[in-house]
Amino acid sequence: MNFYDYIKMPQAKFEEKYINTRLVMRNEHPTFPLYIYTYGRETVHEQVWDYVTIRCRGIIVHKETGEIIARPFEKFFNFGQIAEKAELTEFSQPVVWEKVDGFLCIGYKWEGRWYVASKGSFTSPHAKWATHWIQNHPHLEQYLPDSKTPVFEGVCPSLRTVVDYGNREEMVLLALIEKETGEELPQLEEWARLVGVSVAKRHDITMQEAHSNTYDESVKNEEGYVLTWYQMGQPPFRLKLKFADYLRLHRLVTGVSPKHILEVLRNGWTTELDGYFNNSTPWFSHFVTKWKRTIQTEYERILHASQCIYDASLHDVDHSDFGKMRKDFAHYFTRPEHAEFSGVLFAMLDGKDYAQVIWKKVKNAPFMKGGHPLVDEYHI
Repeated sequence: MNFYDYIKMPQAKFEEKYINTRLVMRNEHPTFPLYIYTYGRETVHEQVWDYVTIRCRGIIVHKETGEIIARPFEKFFNFGQIAEKAELTEFSQPVVWEKVDGFLCIGYKWEGRWYVASKGSFTSPHAKWATHWIQNHPHLEQYLPDSKTPVFEGVCPSLRTVVDYGNREEMVLLALIEKETGEELPQLEEWARLVGVSVAKRHDITMQEAHSNTYDESVKNEEGYVLTWYQMGQPPFRLKLKFADYLRLHRLVTGVSPKHILEVLRNGWTTELDGYFNNSTPWFSHFVTKWKRTIQTEYERILHASQCIYDASLHDVDHSDFGKMRKDFAHYFTRPEHAEFSGVLFAMLDGKDYAQVIWKKVKNAPFMKGGHPLVDEYHI
């Protein structure tokens, strides 16, 4: 199938309306003539969900011919986000699957070998790990059908999101999707058993029971459910249901970046900081501890160095002539060896709040530019 036929839009219009506005992000494979398209941050923030954006969720396309090389899931929403419980009662009961808390892995075949992309990248750590995994399972490569896109959830201790699966390290098969129609193989568990690959757990419960279960705050270390209504000749309809405790923790790990930790320290929000340590997970607490220590160490380094320079300047400046005194201080503060701290030194001299000057310097430190949330949900 051709990608532009699939989204029902000519290439030029797609480029103008979606790529140029960054509603859809496009990444190019470093070696193969392939693009991967996924919705951008602006789409999520502004809720620009339309016929095109919901179909760009890791779809892989030949950049010269427009042929779809891999067709993963279309975007699917949380229960209540686009449909309320009452609106779903007219449907038959869905299949209720476990929502595995890993990262999306999209299988694609190129020149006789299977590779894996994450939601928006061919070369992310998640994609590299998954490609290595699949290529080290040759029996799986042998049986994967060329006409279908295998979609997995990657589970790896070093790339975890919220749920702790211990030392479990594998790719869990979620679907085999027909590239032409989007229909999924209905006998997924049977096929997976024959090939020897794991699938998500199927729960023998109703939609109503699944919905009720997610309000139980005592349920820990589980993400939730995926409700799936399979359809002949077309993609299934899916909805997500997530447990209350998982939602709380997910907001933490995807929303708290080093810059946010800096703001918490800067403003003395001790209650929020305590929550990171006492009401989260051990690995997230470790992440916060590491950045808290790094940020505070830099703050204290600047403060100590500035204080030493300022104290030394008091002995080297002539205090008998006020007009000349400030000029001497300025000359002393801007010496090459003191230049890094000059803003703090002038704030000290003028009796201003030099702590805020230090915090600004820490925020602009080189190590902060590489600081990201522990989990960046836009790249997995």
